[in-house]
Amino acid sequence: MSAPTMFCRSCGKPIASDAKFCPSCGATVVVQQAPPVWSAPQYQAPYQPAPAKSNKNLIIAIVIIVVIVGAIVAGIALYTVVNTFSSTAPHSLSIVNGPITVQPSQYNYYMLTVPSGARSVSVDVSFTASGGSGNDIEVYVVDQTNYVNWQNGHAATAYYDSGQVTTDTTIVSLPGGGTYYLVYSNTFSSVSSKTVQTTANLSYVG
Repeated sequence: MSAPTMFCRSCGKPIASDAKFCPSCGATVVVQQAPPVWSAPQYQAPYQPAPAKSNKNLIIAIVIIVVIVGAIVAGIALYTVVNTFSSTAPHSLSIVNGPITVQPSQYNYYMLTVPSGARSVSVDVSFTASGGSGNDIEVYVVDQTNYVNWQNGHAATAYYDSGQVTTDTTIVSLPGGGTYYLVYSNTFSSVSSKTVQTTANLSYVG
C-alpha cells in the first residue's frame, strides 16, 4: 500500500507523503506539523483545611463546671448576705405583759436566754404593785450565777435592784449573750400577796 500523497509547494506536483524531495523539481519537502491538540487543564479544588472536630463532651464538662462554680459563688454570696443580716437584725421579745400575783414569802421569775454574740442587749421593765400595807414589790435582773446565790440566801450582784417600791420604769443594759433572770420578789412579806401590773421586753441585736 503506497503512502498517501501530498503536493509539492514549489511545482504543485503530487509527491508521496513521506518524500524528502520533490521528484519533479527537486525541492525540499517541508512536512507541515499538525497543530497541537489543546486540552483543558484539569480542575483542582482549592485547599481547605479539615474543620477541627468539636469535642462535645469537653464543652458539656466546661458548661457543667461553670454552672457549679456559679452556684457555689452564688451560695457563698447568699450565705454572706443572710449571715450579715442575721448579725445586724434587731430582736425584741415580750417577757411578760399584764398582771401577775406574787404570793407571800415567794417570788416569780422569768428566765431570759440571749444568744452568744448578741449586742446591745437590754431589758425594758415597767411595773406597779398593789397589796399589803405598802403596795410594794422588789424587782431584780441578775445573771445565772447571781440568781443561784440569791436563791440560796447568799450575797448577789444585780444588774437591776429596785428595792421595795410601788412602781418603777427602767431600761436595764446587759453585757451580751447568756442566761438572765427577771425576778419579782415578795419574800419580805409573810402575810400579804402582791398584784403587779407589769410589762417587760428583751431587746438585742444579733
